[in-house]
Amino acid sequence: MYPESNTLPKQPYPDRSAVGLVDFDRVKNGLLLMLWGYFQKMVIADRCALLVNHVFNNWQHYYGFVIIIAAIFFAFQIYCDFAGYSYIAIGAAEVMGFRLMENFRQPYFACSIQEFWRRWHISLSTWFRDYLYIPLGGSRCSRIRKYVNVMVTFLASGVWHGASWNFIVWGGLHGAYQIIGDILKPARERLIKLLNINLHAESYKFFQMLVTFMLTTIGWIFFRAAGFRNALHIGWHIVKEGLQPWVFFDKTLYSLGLNEIEFRTALAAIAVLLVANTIQYRSPLTSVRAIIARQNLAFKYAFYLIAIFSVLIFGMYGPEYHAQDFIYFQF
Repeated sequence: MYPESNTLPKQPYPDRSAVGLVDFDRVKNGLLLMLWGYFQKMVIADRCALLVNHVFNNWQHYYGFVIIIAAIFFAFQIYCDFAGYSYIAIGAAEVMGFRLMENFRQPYFACSIQEFWRRWHISLSTWFRDYLYIPLGGSRCSRIRKYVNVMVTFLASGVWHGASWNFIVWGGLHGAYQIIGDILKPARERLIKLLNINLHAESYKFFQMLVTFMLTTIGWIFFRAAGFRNALHIGWHIVKEGLQPWVFFDKTLYSLGLNEIEFRTALAAIAVLLVANTIQYRSPLTSVRAIIARQNLAFKYAFYLIAIFSVLIFGMYGPEYHAQDFIYFQF
């Protein structure tokens, strides 16, 4: 259920005792982490926020697919906003010679909700695991008591985000996902055996990732909505109005707070994020920075310049732009 140990491989990090006061590699790696954080925050999160705010503030005027797209954009907004903030903080600390724990490990590549919480907001989920879930008894107790421990932990996580029913329901949903998943595990295993499904096939893992992402996105609707009633109205509106596939062809998507160029830029930036996360997911012991460092000098500096100018050109900032606060500042 709620993870009692982190089985994911740790990222390599230089020995702190070997780091000098002036270490070019350390400073370079820290600056690269900061650059990656700024890319996620300024290019992806702040751009997605324009569409998300526009749709969620006017959800009554849109069909189901538009709201679903806004929910997906919010999934990437909140991830890139908080992961970007974390990378900036971790990178700045590395420049100064300090080491901070990694806070995100490709959470949208998780194959289950339980794994999602081993990859998302690791510092907070670890704290709830160590100081609430395990003291309550963890999973080393009866099944009913284990389910109670899971639900109490996730409800507390919801309350931590805010004393509002939408946050409590968001936390309760994640608890319910894990409890229902555990209850249905025997039936799921029988079905897998009956259909002779290869659990190690890439297609099956992709299916698991897709289902997990869909479940977390449903939860994000409650997290983003103005309140619990608002979230219920949004959900009912999606069902009542139905899915209108023509929004993908009539340029409706280019009138949701982002014009066509900005919308395509957001999609391209998200694609870059997914490629980087795929590389890291498939080779967890090798960072993208290490891969770049092995390349020829011309390629490395061309990559650095492209990355810097991508943030400068496509980042959301300037006198006519109202900077978006980091979402987690309110928590």
